[in-house]
Amino acid sequence: MKKIALMKQLAARLKPNLSRRGRETIRKECKLPHIILVGTHHKTGTVWMLKIFREIAVELNLRFFSGGGKALPSDADIILGDHSRFALESLQVDYRGLHIIRDPRDRIVSGCFYHQKANEPWLHERKAALGGSTYQEKLNSYASFDDKLLFEMEHSGKFGVQEMLKWDYENPNFIEVKYENLINDTDLLLFHQIFMFLGFSGQTIPRILEIAYKNSLFSDTIPKSVHVRSGESGQWKQYFKPVHRRRFVELFGDALITLGYEKNNAWADN
Repeated sequence: MKKIALMKQLAARLKPNLSRRGRETIRKECKLPHIILVGTHHKTGTVWMLKIFREIAVELNLRFFSGGGKALPSDADIILGDHSRFALESLQVDYRGLHIIRDPRDRIVSGCFYHQKANEPWLHERKAALGGSTYQEKLNSYASFDDKLLFEMEHSGKFGVQEMLKWDYENPNFIEVKYENLINDTDLLLFHQIFMFLGFSGQTIPRILEIAYKNSLFSDTIPKSVHVRSGESGQWKQYFKPVHRRRFVELFGDALITLGYEKNNAWADN
């Protein structure tokens, strides 16, 4: 109860006391010095960021685009890439970006739950490599969750980890953020840092922080859905058995060390 009360107080402080005319003035005067790129990966908060930045775009009269391809529309102000596949070398304008990663182990657990019932088209395409089954059919053909988790790790989960490892973490035009830190940013300090880095003016910050707050799980206003099951970090500890730990290291080696989630691979022996 104390936590909920603190959240409500925070939301009240953030809510800007602006008249309709004042908000219209902000919309008209919001000029970004560059385009904004928001890069996520599957099960790293894509729907979460989509809701936040799409609403920010509406609030500030900015042009928003989301898509999984490399092509970047020239007339967009904010672009969300759900696989972080930006053709940056072809950009003819300045940009600032946000890139979000998540513990690969949690991504695999989250993906396993999600792919059992989601309606994304690729999950229902029949594949010769799967004996003519769809991904979802194959996943659900396993009787135990342990076996489903292994299948997810060796297929869709594998591609997701490889995708995060390919990213250029030295690009100074991107602010690198871990999902685990953002999901616990109840005081919005990290969100504030992100929005300042992306170039939003101080005049707009209170309003867009409010948008970030109400679209985050810690606001207690987001209902559970096929996209939102838990959102908590460290879920893998509940579901990873010794066989999953060993298989993860076999498949991905030092990935957790490279991404900053472990100092060594001793976690797999616990």
